[in-house]
Amino acid sequence: MDKGLKRRIFMFSALIGAMLFYMIFFGSKNTAVGIMIIIAAFMNLNEDLSYKPALSFVKVLGLLLIMGIVSYLNSPITIVGCILTFLVVFGTTFSSYHLFRSDVYMPYLLCYFIMSANSVSLENLPLRLMALACGAAFIVGLNVILNRDKHHNLSKETLDNLVGELNKSIDLKLEGKDVSMDSFKIAKEFYLSLFHRFEYKYFPSPKQQSVLNIVKAFQSVGYLLSLSDLSDDELRYVKKVLSEIREIKIEEVFDGVEIKTMEMKHILLNLEIIVNELNKDLSDEFTIPYKKTITQLFKPFNRRQFSFRSVKFVFAFKMAVIMLVWEVVTMLFNLPFTKWLFFVTVSMMVPYIDDMAYTARKRIQATFLGIFIFAILLIAMPVIPISQGAVIFIVVVICLFTFVWKLKDRLIRNTATTLMSVTTSLSYINAPEAITLKILWVVVGVAAVSLFNFKFLPYSVEKETRNNLEICYRLNERAINLIRQKCQGGNAENKTTLFVSESIVRENIQVNDDNRELYNLQFMISNLCNFILSYLDVNGCSDELNNNLLDIIDEDADANENLDSKESVLAWSMRYAIDMFKKEKELL
Repeated sequence: MDKGLKRRIFMFSALIGAMLFYMIFFGSKNTAVGIMIIIAAFMNLNEDLSYKPALSFVKVLGLLLIMGIVSYLNSPITIVGCILTFLVVFGTTFSSYHLFRSDVYMPYLLCYFIMSANSVSLENLPLRLMALACGAAFIVGLNVILNRDKHHNLSKETLDNLVGELNKSIDLKLEGKDVSMDSFKIAKEFYLSLFHRFEYKYFPSPKQQSVLNIVKAFQSVGYLLSLSDLSDDELRYVKKVLSEIREIKIEEVFDGVEIKTMEMKHILLNLEIIVNELNKDLSDEFTIPYKKTITQLFKPFNRRQFSFRSVKFVFAFKMAVIMLVWEVVTMLFNLPFTKWLFFVTVSMMVPYIDDMAYTARKRIQATFLGIFIFAILLIAMPVIPISQGAVIFIVVVICLFTFVWKLKDRLIRNTATTLMSVTTSLSYINAPEAITLKILWVVVGVAAVSLFNFKFLPYSVEKETRNNLEICYRLNERAINLIRQKCQGGNAENKTTLFVSESIVRENIQVNDDNRELYNLQFMISNLCNFILSYLDVNGCSDELNNNLLDIIDEDADANENLDSKESVLAWSMRYAIDMFKKEKELL
């Protein structure tokens, strides 16, 4: 069976199962909460929670319980409740939104406003909190099960998989076939799983730095294999070294093969880095960083994250502000059924104005299409020989099925949610009122959100991409300064944090024809600087190489022709990196 089909069947079954489970054990007021939690669980799968599942459970449980308690305190809406809603919406959006990756904040916010609209008494509050606790367990449990095969540590199995991935590419090259840079998924996923961890970003221990050096070296070897045209003898020798990677001595890596290309030297130098790091005996003990280190890291971190130059901060702030406006308006004028206004806003708010017109158009189209289908249902309902409750249940099931099957089709997905919401509203209001209020709040919501997004702190993908390309330029400049510092006798302790930060920033760049050359150039500069620093950490350098590297950086000198075979690779790499850095500056 097709993998995508299996996933859709599993998701639909989970949604129906959750609906029935929450209806039976937690009552009808918590049924919609259960559905939102299942959607949140599936949207959370891109975020690996299996590394520290207990901590992940505490975080998700804490978020859901806070939302449950605040939604209780905010019913009916009060000034204090409005302030608490602002904080909950801002905190949830800011902590859950990931640029260009997933809108995982959306089901959590919908869950909060569903709980606010379907308030419970103090006697039933423990039951709701228990329902949320079960939801937290499901979100983390499903994530741990489906991400159990991901690599989190440099185990024997992980190392074997990294080696096996390179061997496959070598076999393809020996068969005369091309190897894509996208072929090395294990190395990329392992690296991604590492750099999203807090300690790897900011406080990497010596062992963690070694692990990152190894993974980056594997990535560099794969990159070189895909681009270079090595001889069959060179390819077989690389495969031989990989098969002996745990036993081979560092001084033996260059023995046993005639090196004909600069690319082969690069590959062998990266293999030397891997061998050296694998031979280190490092403790797993976590060392608490100095207070000065924490201060130095968190000052720039806070400036970047909590400022109006950060699209993440701006988006969370705008989401919280407009929700606060709706809360205040509802409280002052006692408007009916404004939960649809909140739901429309959550789905309509987008971080970039580039998507706004398309999102608004699809939302309006889906609303009228859903209302049209609902009107046909109303006409047919008198002749349907079942109760209204049974009709509502069947419509919900059909809408959930459509939602899952056409998840990527915005028009059909929004039509299904529109039909489901107006149909279930028949339990509270009559049909004409449901149609009128649905159209009213959707039109008001779409118009207000569109105007708000365009006029209040507008942010575009182009602006965000431009900012991140400039940040990558500054990070490359810092990497070159680190090499200078290393050659002058200093240390490069923050090398790991620097390159991890660069990887995070690159994740948030939308590549197009206009910036592709600059993007690729920045990637190559970063890789070369990381390679040079890693090699200097492993082998150090002679006075001749040391002086030559400084001359290349400071005086734009050429590589010294008198260096030995290995050190000449470092010198030429530095020369190439400086040339590309000049080109990068011109392109910016």
